Amino acid sequence: MIALKLCNEKRLYYIENCIRYLPQKAISQREFWQAGAELIGEYGPEADAEVICLALESLDKIGLKANIDIGSISVFKKIANHFNIKDIDKLRIAISSKSISEVKEIINNEEVLKIFSYIIENRGRIEILENIAKMNIHELYDDINYIEKLFDIIKDYGYYDRVVIDLSTLREMKYYNGIVFDIFIEGLGIPIGGGGRYDDMMKEFGLDLKATGFAINIDLIVKLIEKIPIKKERIINVYYKEGYLEKAIDIIKKMRNKGIKCSLSLYRGEKEGILVSDNIIDLKTGEEINERNYISNSK
Repeated sequence: MIALKLCNEKRLYYIENCIRYLPQKAISQREFWQAGAELIGEYGPEADAEVICLALESLDKIGLKANIDIGSISVFKKIANHFNIKDIDKLRIAISSKSISEVKEIINNEEVLKIFSYIIENRGRIEILENIAKMNIHELYDDINYIEKLFDIIKDYGYYDRVVIDLSTLREMKYYNGIVFDIFIEGLGIPIGGGGRYDDMMKEFGLDLKATGFAINIDLIVKLIEKIPIKKERIINVYYKEGYLEKAIDIIKKMRNKGIKCSLSLYRGEKEGILVSDNIIDLKTGEEINERNYISNSK
């Protein structure tokens, strides 16, 4: 049933309670709420950029300005294969932990160690990949072209300044196979979410489809939102005298159509707001109001 839905739908979202296995000393949550979006059946930098920018835009909408670090499982595998490194997954864990000491336990070749140390210590834009390619790793030029196009499209979306390349950003290789990313909020030392391209996983559903997506930890989001000062919106209280309800309703309809927040109540001697009767009166100043000018200037 899931497979049938995926065949018909390209863009999906979900909000679910998740449980995951973690080592006993892990600091991450074992149970948490997660929201995510998936783009099924699309491949290329256009699809990857859409998902990355959707994650940033979604967080913007709730008042959280995020930044994204982009890595690449493809780049990592090509470098590891270039040097015939056997224990790739152990190396992935060491690099994603930014632990040069752990990398040294796996690699004893100084030239190779220099490359992976560079990956751990440097963040930036396309020059990061170009510098590595200059170290005689010519297999990376396809990835360089892909990621250049990716950043061009991200720039078109308006998020260029909030996305950087960090090749130590790596995720589970059995799940992801291309661009991967982590989502950060300033002041929080851990990612609030992340995602990437996971084409190979779709085959487990019996589907030969490309796929990319992201997920965000809702529990962390709630904690961050609680720290945001609440801006109190202005609400205009509209009162009416007996016999003037219809006129007052007409006025608040015009106000609401202009995006002005207002309430409507029968007048009982209130001292602030506007009063609708034969004329429209500012209750605070006692002055008569021109309806058109008042609505135009109130938003």
